Amino acid sequence: MNTRRGGQPPREATRTSAPPPPFLIKTYDLVEDPATDDVVSWSTDGQSFVVWKPNEFADTLLPQHFKHNNFSSFVRQLNTYGFRKVDPDRWEFANEHFVAGRRDLLGEIHRRKPSAAERSGASGAARDSGQQRAIEVGHYGGLAAEVETLKRDKGLLMQEVIRLRQRQQAADSELAAVHARLGLTEQRQQHMIAFLSKAMQHPALVAQLGG
Repeated sequence: MNTRRGGQPPREATRTSAPPPPFLIKTYDLVEDPATDDVVSWSTDGQSFVVWKPNEFADTLLPQHFKHNNFSSFVRQLNTYGFRKVDPDRWEFANEHFVAGRRDLLGEIHRRKPSAAERSGASGAARDSGQQRAIEVGHYGGLAAEVETLKRDKGLLMQEVIRLRQRQQAADSELAAVHARLGLTEQRQQHMIAFLSKAMQHPALVAQLGG
């Protein structure tokens, strides 16, 4: 009879599931923390999260929780756990088991299994480097995912460059307007000085103006 003493079920039936990976727990805590909502927070419906300030996120929060400050590495790590980028215009990510108020679902998120080609590439890279990198900054899902991430990063950077150029053009226009007003003021000042200089040469005119 396949039961344990005391009527307990077999070991297989009582075995608990493995805890969520540290990366997922740390990421969830970051998103859940209201103190960092201006940098990273849940979306309105709680089905995704948004990194509002990538630079501050990388410079401040990543070193505190992941011992590195590489935002691209963080994004690639999300990719290995099946997260998808929701909005191409901002850093918003979603996974059906990464939901606000449902920490219990984190155990349902698993690393994607690499294909045979990806495993071969990873083995070759390991031989070249002599060792595997740590899990937090390790294997990120293959060349295709890397290329896709780089394409998205390039698109976002190009948009940022366009915005900066527009701001620069607006600043140049405003500066030109300021210079024009300054020139007009200086011109008026010179006319006033010339007028006063001539007036001082004719005391009677000054007395007449004063009267």
